[in-house]
Amino acid sequence: MPIDLRPHPPTVLIAAIMAPDEEILAQARERMAEVVAPIHQLGPVYAFEYSSYYEKEMGPGLVKQLVWFEGVVDPAVLCQVKGRMMELERELGREDEGQVRRRANLDPGLVTIESLVLASTKYSGHRICIGPGLYAETTLLFQKGQYRPLEWTYQDFRTEEAQDFLLEIRVWLLPRRVRGGAP
Repeated sequence: MPIDLRPHPPTVLIAAIMAPDEEILAQARERMAEVVAPIHQLGPVYAFEYSSYYEKEMGPGLVKQLVWFEGVVDPAVLCQVKGRMMELERELGREDEGQVRRRANLDPGLVTIESLVLASTKYSGHRICIGPGLYAETTLLFQKGQYRPLEWTYQDFRTEEAQDFLLEIRVWLLPRRVRGGAP
């Protein structure tokens, strides 16, 4: 058993942005590029028709987009990035009856050659605490040529569009694998 820390696998920071329209998506992307990291690539914008959970706060007809940030990151940044994105959600929000209502839902995640991990403020038994009130879950595992969903994986991360986006990141990550480090 090693007593020294091993290098982490090459890891890419992504975010899922959900909003009522493409104008707010653009505002969120612009602010994330300023506050989090420059954007490397954008996934396609798609209609979020998988749940009505967010409609009460954000309204109907929501759209969503995946964002890939430049470079590789230390996976330990996920907690800090989730905190920054929560601040951006408040900044982009609107005042309604004395409360700030989100107009953009920003969820960061980490893509490795082996998995997709997403951050959340919602506790569940399969999520691990990464900071006060913040949790992370393995959402997809790479097996047999694709990122495979788990029982709790959100429906939109099961789509061909999400797969294509994540597989493109994986191809980019493969030559960055640390020799002699994590698999």
